[in-house]
Amino acid sequence: MEMWESLLMALGAVLTLCIFSYLIGDNPLYRLAMHIFVGASVAYVLVVTLKSVLWPILTPPDPMDSDTRLLWSISLIGMLLGGLLLMQGVRRPAWLRNLGRIPVIILLGVGVGVALGGAILGTLTPQLDAATNPVVPEPLKPLGQVVAVIGTVTGLMVFSFSRRGMEHRLIGRLSNRAARVGRWFLLIGFGAAYGGVLTASLAFFADRVQYLIEVVDKISSG
Repeated sequence: MEMWESLLMALGAVLTLCIFSYLIGDNPLYRLAMHIFVGASVAYVLVVTLKSVLWPILTPPDPMDSDTRLLWSISLIGMLLGGLLLMQGVRRPAWLRNLGRIPVIILLGVGVGVALGGAILGTLTPQLDAATNPVVPEPLKPLGQVVAVIGTVTGLMVFSFSRRGMEHRLIGRLSNRAARVGRWFLLIGFGAAYGGVLTASLAFFADRVQYLIEVVDKISSG
């Protein structure tokens, strides 16, 4: 077991160095490591799908287990809709092709509902919460709320195109000035996001370097 652990650690170190070789340019070692990573990821997803999704569907449900019977029923409905979807490729008769539109309509309705719910719960609600409850010290919270609201409103006005043709009107001039302020808020936000990504990348790089040091130390001590 110890030998296998050492071999796996050495393999991980070699693949890590292959990934780092991209720093000197695209090369076959980097492409080999990426192919191995993609292949391992696809194989893992395939095994998880077969074990956690397809196998429970193909296994007859336990009559005493209501949750399994419900999953079985939903899976059968999904298989029926999937079979109807294949009818889209049938040209004649027309009524059979029309049956294939049923799952398409259901997919569109569910997709619109999920997208709308995600936009409200995943984007609009957190944005309103962040604008009204900024992460600032308690004495500066009122000022932080004002700045957050101004940043949110002016940032949204950057993407407003309805003010075109209104440059000579008062509301048009005010909108343009607010959009200029919003661009500064967007620049600050993008800078903070880039800084966060850079920090995470440096942390990952430091972790990989520490891993290489541990591998070398273990191999030399063994």
